[in-house]
Amino acid sequence: MKRTRTSGLVAALAAGGLLLAGCGGGGGGGTDTVTEGMLALPAMDDANGLVVDGEQVADAALLEAARGDTLVWFTGSGSESAELTADRFTAETGVQVEVTRMPSAKLNERVLSEAGAGRLSAGVVTITDPLLAEGLAEQDVFVPYTEMPTHDTLTGTENVTWDGGAYYTSYYSAYAFAYNNRAVEAGNVPSSWNDLLDPRWKGRMGVVNAGAGGTVQGLAAFQEDVIGPDYWAGLAAQQPRIFDTTSVQLEALARGEIEIATAGFNSTYGAERSGAPIKLVVPEEGVSGTFNMQGLTSTGQDSPAAKLFMNWTWSKSGQQFAAAQGFIGARTDIEQVPTGDYRLPKADDPSFVVYSPEQAETEGADIVRRWNQTFGFNG
Repeated sequence: MKRTRTSGLVAALAAGGLLLAGCGGGGGGGTDTVTEGMLALPAMDDANGLVVDGEQVADAALLEAARGDTLVWFTGSGSESAELTADRFTAETGVQVEVTRMPSAKLNERVLSEAGAGRLSAGVVTITDPLLAEGLAEQDVFVPYTEMPTHDTLTGTENVTWDGGAYYTSYYSAYAFAYNNRAVEAGNVPSSWNDLLDPRWKGRMGVVNAGAGGTVQGLAAFQEDVIGPDYWAGLAAQQPRIFDTTSVQLEALARGEIEIATAGFNSTYGAERSGAPIKLVVPEEGVSGTFNMQGLTSTGQDSPAAKLFMNWTWSKSGQQFAAAQGFIGARTDIEQVPTGDYRLPKADDPSFVVYSPEQAETEGADIVRRWNQTFGFNG
């Protein structure tokens, strides 16, 4: 069945866990007007398996079995992104989806608890913390899956295949900045990270503290390594309002309580699409990025729908729909389609700087400690 969307900024940015009811369709070539508004549906042919946009996604046996199955997907992605992705998958494949969405740390606890009790329901898990993904592989929750038609392409792409195919980089989250387009005049819109140091923004900016999660930790590393070692001090001198969560920060930006904010691209674009007076900027110096990891579970190895979702995620269509939402695709052999009016770099572009799992493990705690000290933050 088609899900009903709740409008408004808060719904678009909700960060708590929720169960999203299953998507529809026993047949392929479905229609979803919301996802089509983001990116037109590609050409689809299910006469002999599933071919989407000229690329084989499934053979006939897998497609038939998957359409008699239901995908159970646990994800740490934002609720709006999870719903959009599930809708699009159903529209292109005709396979029903049940999505459980919650923050990655809680998701990890849920998955390990279910697996430990021998009742893991998820066939596929997408998680935004690469160290947690590594742990799921070590606990044999993730199992190697190498049957996707794009497997050879993925293994030949840097930073995509992990632990022999136990899990993969599905796409990257990008971090940039945004502004309230009712409060900021067109002639004053910043175009670079250094523009945020203009005295006009003193006391009018919002940032999320570096200890709030991997994406903002990665942004802090990017600012220090790419923009310059004194950048934090310059930003702290602007006396920004410091937030604990992106959702609250974006609500403050939409209300005009702050005028400029460092911002995750996907969630902020979702707020813009929901009608918030917010515009994003792709800074000229580049953007920071963090991994989103996905794997087939021990339960999913017996689920045709789960295997089809894995195939679709790294298909040209799946990767480009992620890009249309404001992510950066893991595949670098295809075009990074625009996100609305914005064009993010491809994953192999030098202007995209990804925060590696090794950095998170060895440098993360020190980055947070020093960031807190620089900004006088005691959270």
